[in-house]
Amino acid sequence: MKIKQISIFNQFQCTGAACPSNCCRGWKIPIDDDACEKYIAEKGAFGFLLRSLLVKREELTSFRCSKRQYRCPFWGLDHLCSLQKKHGTDYMPRVCVEFPRQLSNFGAFCEETLYLACHEAARLFLEQARTGIPFTFTEKTGEAGYDENTTNDDFDFLNYLLKSRDELIAMLTGGCGLSTSLLTYAKDTQDKCLAYYTHTYGALNTGINLGSEQFALPSPLDYAPAEPCKPFTVNASMMHKLFFKGFYHPSLKHSSPVLYKLCQKYIREFYTLTKANPAEADKRLSTLLERTYEYVPDFDALMTSYYIYYLQKNFLDIFEDYCFVKHMLCGMTQAQMLKLFIALYCKDRRGKKNNILPTDELALIMAVYERRAPQIEDALKEITI
Repeated sequence: MKIKQISIFNQFQCTGAACPSNCCRGWKIPIDDDACEKYIAEKGAFGFLLRSLLVKREELTSFRCSKRQYRCPFWGLDHLCSLQKKHGTDYMPRVCVEFPRQLSNFGAFCEETLYLACHEAARLFLEQARTGIPFTFTEKTGEAGYDENTTNDDFDFLNYLLKSRDELIAMLTGGCGLSTSLLTYAKDTQDKCLAYYTHTYGALNTGINLGSEQFALPSPLDYAPAEPCKPFTVNASMMHKLFFKGFYHPSLKHSSPVLYKLCQKYIREFYTLTKANPAEADKRLSTLLERTYEYVPDFDALMTSYYIYYLQKNFLDIFEDYCFVKHMLCGMTQAQMLKLFIALYCKDRRGKKNNILPTDELALIMAVYERRAPQIEDALKEITI
């Protein structure tokens, strides 16, 4: 099996008790089937403890956790995993062993990246992004050790996605930025896929000659703007929908105190104003973002790197559902909301001798945000392009 690893993959080492945003707190710990069977079969007092802490809701089995603390019951006072300390890594759920590694098996090859929801992974990302060295995949051969996680076997389409991802990254590194042209490409390509599958499997015959150039999927390079074009932005009204229709939940107060504090800042700054005077809210949002360059001078470059990394980590998800618009728009809106939270955090730095935001603090904002960012997808139907 060909295994491709993102350039920061092997640099990662868990910082354990020193982590400012421990992954044992803030979410439910899912238990895989192999671990669950082992826990159920365990004998004695330890087996009784394990079984008493298991809870199954719908299809998800997880460890029981306090609603106020949102922490794994095996997370000790020393901020280390007592399950691992006493019984070894073999007794940990698979997700705990793998996190923050994202392991994707496409059948023909595997890709291994890091979730930025881990503080150390986010720090490694920021350090490399700031050197200007591009994120690339290195290849090796070996056994994957994890199952294939796609049902698609259309490898011609997969090869198209790989080529398109490279072309999108080339456009972004060449200065295209997060422009609306990227979404035009996504919409046109998705429409062509829909027309093809409607023709092939649906009752409606579109009359497309599948062997003709009429169906050939476009190259992202065809959408590269000849001159600077309109950047993709989220105005105050759109941000309000993204925030309240998917992202925010009062439980963040206990599961993610750092993120909850930033959410409360947003609500104080924009909730009433956006509803009463959207135009004025747009001005305030623009001013807030502009001031952030005082604290993060490379703000734009970091956000471009963030979206490039998102493509490297998530673009091949399209292989499963063919939803170009959803996946590309999700990454772009995630980048816009991350900019907002960085800006809100920087607001408290005014008046300090050294205004520049340290990388460790920026990594903390990114990590706590990334844990919640996938929820934005629920609100994408509110965004029109």
